[in-house]
This record gives sequence, structure tokens and C-alpha cells, in this order.
Amino acid sequence: MKLIIKQYLSSLKERNELDALMPDILSQMGLNVFSKPGRGTRQDGVDVAAVGSLDGGLEKVYLFSIKAGDLTRSSWDSDSLQSLRPSLNEIRDSYIPNRLPKEHKNKQLVICLCFGGDIQEQVRTSVEGYIEQNSSENVVYEEWNGDKLAELIQAHFLREDLLPNDSRPLLRKALALLDEPEASFGHYVKLITGLYKYAVDDSSKKLTSIRQMSICLWILFAWARDIGNLESAYLSAERTLLFSWDLTKEEFDKNTKVAKGVQGAFNSVLTAYFQVANEYINSKILPHVGVNDGLSSAVRPSSSKDVNLKLFDVVGKLAIYGLWTAWRSVTATQQEDRQALVQQARSVSNSIKLLISNNPVLYLPLKDDQAIDIFLVLLQLITSGDNAKDIKVWLTEIIDRARFAYEGNGPFPCTIRDYASLIKHPRRGDEDYRKEVTEGSLLYPVIALWAALLEDDEIYGKVAKFKKECLQHCNFQLWYPDDYTEKHFYTNTDLHGSVLSNVPVEYPQEEFLKVIRDECKHAQHFEELSAQAKGFWPLILVGCRHYRIPVPVQFTQDINEDASEQKINLEQEVDV
Repeated sequence: MKLIIKQYLSSLKERNELDALMPDILSQMGLNVFSKPGRGTRQDGVDVAAVGSLDGGLEKVYLFSIKAGDLTRSSWDSDSLQSLRPSLNEIRDSYIPNRLPKEHKNKQLVICLCFGGDIQEQVRTSVEGYIEQNSSENVVYEEWNGDKLAELIQAHFLREDLLPNDSRPLLRKALALLDEPEASFGHYVKLITGLYKYAVDDSSKKLTSIRQMSICLWILFAWARDIGNLESAYLSAERTLLFSWDLTKEEFDKNTKVAKGVQGAFNSVLTAYFQVANEYINSKILPHVGVNDGLSSAVRPSSSKDVNLKLFDVVGKLAIYGLWTAWRSVTATQQEDRQALVQQARSVSNSIKLLISNNPVLYLPLKDDQAIDIFLVLLQLITSGDNAKDIKVWLTEIIDRARFAYEGNGPFPCTIRDYASLIKHPRRGDEDYRKEVTEGSLLYPVIALWAALLEDDEIYGKVAKFKKECLQHCNFQLWYPDDYTEKHFYTNTDLHGSVLSNVPVEYPQEEFLKVIRDECKHAQHFEELSAQAKGFWPLILVGCRHYRIPVPVQFTQDINEDASEQKINLEQEVDV
């Protein structure tokens, strides 16, 4: 296990990865972290600073300068400002005399050379010489290399007395099977389910459990990135985020030391999730969206239906990425960061439009629950620019092709979830079968809802006509959270939610929307969902995508009545 952890540490980047991990390690060791990595502010050589006693010794101040991978000649001392030696000089010449808190001035200072790998032999003598020349009675230097960090992770995160019996083997299996994402993810789920159950009924254990989840996710991500297969890491990041929020939500508004620690640990998981999603989207998806059938041809399917399933999965992930970007643009504290994130969200919208236009398979869903991915895409497009025209084009293609496929007994949208049965879909000439696999629908009422919101009579009329002429047997449905949803949503432990059946697409648009909105007013449980109440609303969308739960209709409530403006009001300030 130590070798596995060390390999993971050596592959971490310096910014947003290794420096994001160190505060958790130090806190779990019992130190008080008083300075964390900052962006856009002067660091004076110190990436992380902590104070406390280790192994019963004197209380000391630990100042960390962090570098990625092995310490080489260039990363030790070169013209780059990012080299370690100039950073150590800044700590000695600037940080200690000018920025060290007054209450720590008389404590012994430990300047820590921190990196995920090893010191290469050709620079070891230079490093040792520097340490000997600059050490004093009050200032000492320590080497925190990959071996030491791996030992600390084993000792403080993965101790046998804290982990369920099978946790370490499960982590090894998840790593060994990264090229088989479903199998890898299955083992990882068992791992974090055990960590979740360990802490769910004991607030004092939540902090340790969430930190362990974070560490396990980082390890899985680092290995997945090395082999170039991120699917298991992406799914694992979603599940970890949802589980850790379920442990955090009750501690979120508390002001105790433990509660603040839990909140910080959740933010570490959220950071890891963003890193995984960013790597997945930017390395696997965005480079191919502008190529005709670029992603479709990359699926390498055993069946043509695999392309359909994978492309809707991908476009849903891309939409979630854009929605988180929109959320971050509102919660960012720096104006420059906000502007950059707004532009990034618009760029994601453009990428989604390119992905759809270059992969016509996205014009016809195969499964009714792909309405979830469609809903996510529509939310993303409506939040980031004037995309109403593009939305209408896409919805028109979907409803036209769905009706044509249904009437021609082609691969029309169905309620089948079992993959083996889906491969055989449709059974030609079997009218009873056709009615059976279209006995209920989320897809068509979702299209009708968005057509009405965009005041598009043509698309709305096509849905109503399709229902009247071909789908009178089909129960059009929309989903709402109920009083069980908050308890079960984030861990998917039981059924929850309520359904508005027989959605009246035969009504005029205004009356149709009134029915939907009246139901929203009566179903108050959406606002009571902790992720919504605490301002982390994209978590709900992650859960919908991950567990294949319909997107709550309430997400459309903030769409302005003036269809020409086409925005969702995201101006909800959140303290993160």
C-alpha cells in the first residue's frame, strides 16, 4: 500500500493537488493549519503553514514549500521563480521577519522541503549544503518527501482501526481494474460506502471519514490519469461528493471546531471533484467536439446503440461541468475570477452545441431517461448566453425523429433499462411490445415544458399531436422531490420523490405551465433539500445524473417570463 500511495503522490501536480492535500494531512496529524494555498496573493515562499506538537514534542511552527514530483536540478535551483531554493530564501528573508504571526515568533521554526517524489542524487549535496548553512538554533529544515508523506497517509488516514476490514483490498482492486471502469467503480463504491457507514451515526467520526474519502479519490484519480482512462475516476468523484455532502450537511451551519473541520474536509472533496471533472472534460471531450462524428467514432462500440448511450452520457457530463462553472462564477470572490468563469461557462455552451451538431446520434434518444441529460443540457444553455434558437432546433429534431422512429418501428425512445434487452430493441411488428416500452414517459413532457417556457407553439404542438395520435396509452410524467428525498437522495438508499402523472400537454401552453407551477408551489420539499438551502444546488444535478433521477421541475422556476431574455437567475451569493 505504501508503494501505491507513493506512486500517487509522485504524480500529483504542485498547484491544486499536492498543495490541496497537505492541509488535510497536517490537520489529521493534529496540527493547526493557519495558512493555506492562495491564488493571486504573495506567498513569500510558504505554501502551507501549521503549528502544533508532533509525537509529544515541543510546539513548533511548520512552514512548507511544496513542489511536484522528484526534486531535480532545475526544480531545486534555476532561473525559474518556481524553483525550491528561491522559495526557501523568501521564507528566510521575507516570510519569517514580516509575515509570521506574532504569537509564533518565539517558537522553533521548521522549514519543510515538501515534494511528492525523491531528491535526485545529483542535487542532494547542494540541498544538504544549503540546509547546513542556513540552519540555526531556532530554524531547522526537514525533508518531507514521497516516502514520508506516504507513511503519514498510511498512519493517519488508512489505519486499520479506522477502516473497514476490506477497505485496503478494495482500493487495490479499484486501482488494478481502472481499464475496466465499471468493475473499478464497483470496488470503489464498496470502499466509500464502508467509510460512510463508519461515520454516518457519529459526528465525531465524520471528519476522519470524509478525509479518508478524499484521499482515496485523489489516489484513484492520480492512477487513472497516468493510464489515460478517467471514467472510473469521474464516477467515483461524483459518488464521493454526494456521500461526503450527506455527512457534511448537518454540520454546515455549526460553528464548532469539529463542524468547521468537516466543512473544510468537504471543500477538499469538492476540490478533488473539480480536478477530476476538469481533467476528464478538457482531455477527453473538448478536443473532439468540433470534429464530425469525432466522439461517436471514438466509442468503438460492440453495438451501434453503445454510441447513443455514451454520447448522451458525455453531453450530460459536459452540461454538469458548465453548470458548476456558472455556480463558481457567482461564488467567486475576485471579479477577475468571476469574469473568467462566466466566459468559461459560455465556452462550454458553445462546445455543447458543437458536440450536438457534429454527432447526429444526439438528435434521437434511445432511452426515455436520457431526458435527464437533455434537461441538464437545456439548463446549461439557458444559463450561459442567448441559446434559445439552438435549443429550439435541437428539440425540433428530437421530437420529429422520435415520432418518425416510433411510426416506422425504428429505435424509438423506450423505458428499457436492462442493457441486454435494449440491444434487441425494437421488436418489429409487435404492437403490444411497443406499448409496453412506452407506457410512461419523462422525455416528451420535458420537451413540452421547455417548448412552453420558450413560447414555441410549433414544438409544443408537435408533442401534443404525437401524444394524441400515437401515445394515448403513455403516462406523461414529471418528477418532484418529496419528504423522503432529503434523507435518501445523496446516497440513493431508498425510493423517494413524487410524480405528476398525466401531464396535460393537450392544454394550451399557459394552462399547461400553470399546472406545472402550481404543483411546484404545493411541492415545497425542493427548497428544503440541504444542497439547495445551503447554496450548493449543482449537487442536486450531480445526483440526478449519477443516480438517473429526473431533474426536479423547480429548476425551471427562475426562467424569466420574458422569453427573449432566456436566463436563470443565478445571483445567489454563497459563502464557501
